[in-house]
Amino acid sequence: MLERRRFVRITERRRFVRIPENSQISYEILSKPKIGNSITKDISQGGIRFFIYEFIPKNSLLRIRLTIKKIPFSFEAPVKVIWIEEDPRHSRYEVGVEFTNISQEATDHLVSYITNILTWK
Repeated sequence: MLERRRFVRITERRRFVRIPENSQISYEILSKPKIGNSITKDISQGGIRFFIYEFIPKNSLLRIRLTIKKIPFSFEAPVKVIWIEEDPRHSRYEVGVEFTNISQEATDHLVSYITNILTWK
């Protein structure tokens, strides 16, 4: 008996591929003089996902400094909070930000790093 398989087409909504990345990130909330530090969960050419211990409203503007030790490379960029989700198990929030104005040098380094990670797998 021949089995019929159903194939589901998965559509990727993201413009850029994410890679898992545990790098140091510091952020400054531009609407108030508040600075924090965290670790990234993943990065892409378009933005970063990381954890924080305070709520930041959606659409808030931040300035981040990301340090990728494996390259080594560090850069600053303005970002916008696209989403934020509470993680009650760890008393923290997971936040997704997108770059609003990233330098060409930073973009080149990120794209090169992400491409190298993807080709190593």
